[in-house]
Amino acid sequence: MDFDQQLRTEHLLLEDRVCRVCKIKKGLLADFYRCRRDPSLTSSYSYECKQCTLERVRKKYEIGTCIICDKEKQKLEKNICRKCSKGIKVFDASPETLQRVIIYLNQQKDISS
Repeated sequence: MDFDQQLRTEHLLLEDRVCRVCKIKKGLLADFYRCRRDPSLTSSYSYECKQCTLERVRKKYEIGTCIICDKEKQKLEKNICRKCSKGIKVFDASPETLQRVIIYLNQQKDISS
């Protein structure tokens, strides 16, 4: 955080907020993620504390290696990272369509070699 930003957010240092999940009163700047651009507004910070947010994300996703792209430390849903999941959805997850994609990619690889 740069100096100007610190001056604009100084009034929030003593500001507290009650987490909507755990109902514990915590410091706004230290314990809540900023979710909007203007850091000087209290409304720019989430209503769920960092700890509850992390617990929620851990329950929804597991962290590991994607079985498609082999990237490590990814948030996985059904063993697939978000990027690969989007790719599958683009092709409507039809095995026939995915086979045609594989054939196309192999042809492009041969052409560029």
